Amino acid sequence: MLLAIALVPNAAQANSACDDLLENLPPRGPDRLAAGKPCIDELLSLPRADQTRIVRHYAKTLPDYIAPAEIDSVVDDLPEDIALPLAAYAARYSAIGPGEELTQKVEGLISRANQQDDELAMAHLQFLMAARVFRNGGDHAVMERHLQQGLSLAKKTKAIGLIPYITNSLAVRAKVDGEYDVAIIRYREALEQFEATGDLGSIGIAYGNIGNIFSDLGDNEQAIEMYRRSVEIYLEHSPEQEQRLATAYTNLGTAHSIEGNYDQSNEAFELAREYSDRLPTRRLDGLINYQNAVALFEAGNRAEAIPMAQRSIDQILEHRDPSEAATALNWLAARHLEDRNLAAARISLEQARAIMEPEGTGAEGLLDNPGNTFWAQEYAQSMGSLLMALGRREEAASYFDVALQLSNERFEREKMSAVVNSELLFEVRDRDLLLERMENEATISELKLEQSRLQLIAAIAAAIAIALLGVAGYRAYIAQKREARVKDVFLTEIHHRTKNNLQLLTSILNLDARREKGAKQPVEQQVDASNRARTMALVHDHIYAQETPTSTMVDANAFVDDLLVLLEQSLGRDDVELTWHTDSETIDVSELTSLGLLISELVTNAYKHAFKDKGGVIDVRLESCTSGFQLTVMDDGSGFDHQPGTRRIDGLGLSLIDDLVNQLGGKREVASDESGTVWKVFVDPAA
Repeated sequence: MLLAIALVPNAAQANSACDDLLENLPPRGPDRLAAGKPCIDELLSLPRADQTRIVRHYAKTLPDYIAPAEIDSVVDDLPEDIALPLAAYAARYSAIGPGEELTQKVEGLISRANQQDDELAMAHLQFLMAARVFRNGGDHAVMERHLQQGLSLAKKTKAIGLIPYITNSLAVRAKVDGEYDVAIIRYREALEQFEATGDLGSIGIAYGNIGNIFSDLGDNEQAIEMYRRSVEIYLEHSPEQEQRLATAYTNLGTAHSIEGNYDQSNEAFELAREYSDRLPTRRLDGLINYQNAVALFEAGNRAEAIPMAQRSIDQILEHRDPSEAATALNWLAARHLEDRNLAAARISLEQARAIMEPEGTGAEGLLDNPGNTFWAQEYAQSMGSLLMALGRREEAASYFDVALQLSNERFEREKMSAVVNSELLFEVRDRDLLLERMENEATISELKLEQSRLQLIAAIAAAIAIALLGVAGYRAYIAQKREARVKDVFLTEIHHRTKNNLQLLTSILNLDARREKGAKQPVEQQVDASNRARTMALVHDHIYAQETPTSTMVDANAFVDDLLVLLEQSLGRDDVELTWHTDSETIDVSELTSLGLLISELVTNAYKHAFKDKGGVIDVRLESCTSGFQLTVMDDGSGFDHQPGTRRIDGLGLSLIDDLVNQLGGKREVASDESGTVWKVFVDPAA
């Protein structure tokens, strides 16, 4: 739970520029940076106690009124012991990459934090060390350990600005290791934490990382949408964060290139490069150039693509995860093979092998690699393809086998099921925000109407009493219409959510059914449950699709058509024909769910039990009666003994049929012999 931190100004400094700033912080962005300058200029002249108070407040809440490029100079000008938490935070921007000098810088900060027993500084340093492990291709278990320690310290020291960043990084670790269920949960937590701290610009981080998950799963259309939202959020709330924008545009360009949208792709890469050029480090250059090279090559611009990819390798090795460089080298090797340049292909191949297999462990060693599962899979797959092209088939087979194992590890069904609802998560969240705005607007409008009515009464009093009644009546009518509109929106949301949740339930049941395909009975039960869920989703779909939302009647013909097509697709056999006829034009929504489930249950039973070694026909009829309807489901199968204790349809099946008939207020009849089975259900509310 995030805790608010109150900054209690020192009486002697009650009117200082820093205290004035913190009492009236502008929204994040350029205005806040400009407002922060007087505070930074004044900070060095304040007493030590006030310097400590303001620095520690900044390190806890991260209000971003100091530009990242200027933090180091502020740290250098402050006393070393006071500046330590700020120095630990600033190291995120300057000490993430590889190299002995950066390593020594981090070790020095850790030593000072331990000597001063500064848990706030150590929280930032744990986060920094996790980032270094990730960027340098290290053990993700070590990364997770640093993040968990950092999170514990951040909560202990009430560093509410740091907590969502750590949560987001925990999600990144889960995502790159294929733990998509964990990643989705943590991204959602991070999103809510960013909102709670007012750091709206950083919400784009969560959207961008969700886009990465969709990209991994091959759903580039959704990935593009997430990346687009990420860019929009950054531009609106944190346009000064050039690194975030450069990353978001790089991801957007990559997704567009995969979809074949090369003009949009190149435009995004140019914008990414524009923002990257403003950064003090060149950490993103290699990634931008490699992804842009792939897009150019796919668009047919080979002459520009190959040199750009070659340049990207050294840039990636200097600033990023070496596994990315190995992937770029493999891509280059494949292009050399296409040109029949075997010597150049072998050189690229060996460079990639030196990165991914430094101890010559071969393909099997990739399975023990604690680094990024995604890059290891990409490397194994491309290495297998290259070795196959070089005629080294046995060696290629071992890499293909490892790629398959890594793929299975990343895409287990249980993990995938958690991602099914990720799109819904963001749709519902967006609709909630829209609904809230609509309600607020409706409330404001009503207040304005009421105010106008009172003013009108005060102005003209009894002089036009009759007219007043007319105006009041008109305004009441308008108010009712707006209230009805809000209710309609609520009803629409209920239908959307119910339908989507039932579709999610169906997907999960189908996944379980396929997983349990070796056990006959559980699969049948899960398919039955899945069809019941799909029937309920169809009911809500037809209710929502009505042209007149206030009507209680639904088109019976359309509903039965859709339902039986659905059942035929799910259960159909080549030797069984499903026919139907409906002359009942409409049915009340209160009866729709029970009727749909009843039809589903009777048709399912016929498919499963009526036909053994031969095929046949299942016929469904829904016919109007005087004030109700009659449902008939018949087959020409082998029949069954429906007496108690010997009936074929027992347990849940018959119990559910009886319950549904009772819900409809109807009566049922069943006749069965060796020539087939006939079920009749009579529903007549007037009877």
